[in-house]
Amino acid sequence: MSNQPLRVALVGPGRIAIAHLEAIAAARDVAVLVAVAGLPTEKDRTEELAERYGAERAVHDTQAIVEATDIDAVVLTVPNHVHASLAMALLESGKHVLVEKPLATTVADTDLMIAASEKAGRVLMAAQCRRFFHGAQLAKQRIGELGGPVSLIHLLGVYAEHAATAWWKSASDVGGLALGLNGPHVFDTMLWLIGAAPVRVYARTRRLRDQWEGEDEAVVIVDFADGSLGTGYLSLNARQPVNDRWITGPRGTMRLTDDRTLLVDGELVAHEAVTPYIDGDVSFDRQFREFADAIVQQRQPQASAREVRPVAAVLEAALRSHRTGLPVDLDLP
Repeated sequence: MSNQPLRVALVGPGRIAIAHLEAIAAARDVAVLVAVAGLPTEKDRTEELAERYGAERAVHDTQAIVEATDIDAVVLTVPNHVHASLAMALLESGKHVLVEKPLATTVADTDLMIAASEKAGRVLMAAQCRRFFHGAQLAKQRIGELGGPVSLIHLLGVYAEHAATAWWKSASDVGGLALGLNGPHVFDTMLWLIGAAPVRVYARTRRLRDQWEGEDEAVVIVDFADGSLGTGYLSLNARQPVNDRWITGPRGTMRLTDDRTLLVDGELVAHEAVTPYIDGDVSFDRQFREFADAIVQQRQPQASAREVRPVAAVLEAALRSHRTGLPVDLDLP
């Protein structure tokens, strides 16, 4: 590519848009914000964000972004069930795409997106921001010190007083609820840290409150090809929030809290302050920088679509396991 800044649009002016717009603004040495786009019903919000972040224009028709010839890359922050169709249209029009997690709600859609990106020769990256904290990166670098196989337990609980947006109420639109919203965080980092293929998934979920169709509690057990075992607990009912991983191997133990604070055998080795993610933080900044660098360097990014495909497979298997009450075996390529 040329040395000109990437010309970037954000599509989807919802609640997570600010975090991504802050990240684009922090990368002004390599990127310029061309447009913020939303639906006609989101006109006021779209125009407010476009003005606040200095976009060249506000757009009220997503097809206009697909057809635009002055945009190199798009950050896609639309409802989960729209990810696949819109990302494929953008890729086919020659644009690189960073998709807010989950990449898609089914493995079939994930495969279609990967095929579109590879045919177009464009970067397709999942916004798995929690990889990009220093503590998480250091855990990835040092997990081999624990020996193997490992056992990893991740507790991720938040309190959602109500559905933050209308589409959260639909299990099909979200891909469950707790699994669709926060499952990508739990299982992306689980698979990334362990580094082996998941081979079996068993899940139990339930709904404690009737404000939505999907599950607001889930426990998922994942077996890995190297003998490692991962357990994820997800809750939208946790009055005391928790984001805590314990990783134990034959030679040691790690604890990674809030994706930022890492202890190895009780010794503090990394720490970053916890800030409200909805307003953006260093993980979003580093994530967008990785996306931009991958485009310029013509390489695959961390959390590329192909790399995170197994996350979609685990989430899909977890929903199937709950429906059947049985473990689901995976046969990933």
